[in-house]
Amino acid sequence: MGATIRGKIVDQKSKQPVKEAAITLTITGMTRLVDIAQVTDDFGSFLWNDLEPGAYDILIMAGGYTNRKISILLNTNEEQEIFIELF
Repeated sequence: MGATIRGKIVDQKSKQPVKEAAITLTITGMTRLVDIAQVTDDFGSFLWNDLEPGAYDILIMAGGYTNRKISILLNTNEEQEIFIELF
């Protein structure tokens, strides 16, 4: 069983969920995408399961918002929850 990233994306001012934000996950320093098809649900939530441990970059893009990129380090069998505000 691998590591898990779960998270939620919200509007910075209103704190409302950002629906249908496109999210890409890449291994840090690589250009190969792990999963390009991730889109937030109606609650602004997303989930990746069974990831290999290591460093990842997450790029979030949503209409009307500035793109945001964050980095995350996953350990074996770790579950990380992240909360991202877009502006």
